[in-house]
Amino acid sequence: MGQISRTTNPTGLREIHKRFFVVRERNAASSERVFWLERFDYEAAEVDASVKISCIAHAGNTEEYFDLGTVSDFIKSPFSIQSLAADKPLRFRFIFNRPDESLLIGYTDGIRALDEAGQLGSSLVDIEPTDLRGITWKLTLPECESAGEKPNVLVERSLFPTAQSAVNHPWFGVLVMPEVMRQIALRIAQNPDALEDSASWISPWADFIAALSIDAPNVDMEEDDNTAQSDWADSVVEKFCLKGIFRHHLALAMAEMNGEQK
Repeated sequence: MGQISRTTNPTGLREIHKRFFVVRERNAASSERVFWLERFDYEAAEVDASVKISCIAHAGNTEEYFDLGTVSDFIKSPFSIQSLAADKPLRFRFIFNRPDESLLIGYTDGIRALDEAGQLGSSLVDIEPTDLRGITWKLTLPECESAGEKPNVLVERSLFPTAQSAVNHPWFGVLVMPEVMRQIALRIAQNPDALEDSASWISPWADFIAALSIDAPNVDMEEDDNTAQSDWADSVVEKFCLKGIFRHHLALAMAEMNGEQK
């Protein structure tokens, strides 16, 4: 199949929800920039196992097309995206067609990759060392809903002189990040429609929430239903704390508490 532009008119095609996908990206200075499709739940998406899936990765005015095979046995190995603009937001569009037919039957657009560790990567949260005058950390959430804004974790610079030193510290991981996740999840629960609004800073969190295998908060949830909002936020934090990186940090913190050699 020849290259299909990401601007192909999807009118009449079935749109498949982003929550069924998990896309990963590795973009380290010491290695090639790559992406891979880690998960597509074709059964939950009600897509026939024989349907073919392809991907169009795009950043700015650059794009590349990739044939991934069938949805039931798609290619999971990394693809190079070195030729894509590195200074523009990276997005993925998936398109579907039946075997031996070029006619498209479905699509999913606007998917963002999770970082390789599946954490709150730099695309979702900023970490900023600063002088907090005795406070060790503080989360500031965007005051406006516009895209491009991010939650910002302020950390005491005498403890964490760089953002990376905070991210890599096990006590920061186990004591700070779950609460950061809870506060962000609460804001999402208060405005669930924003997950589908590309003009909102909350929109990029749709992929992260889906990767945790958590359903989005009910849009019919009452704005003042604090209990339901809190329960949903707690479920997000519970899944977040099951991630491998959190368990790794917890093991290091416990070893330090017990006086064991790290």
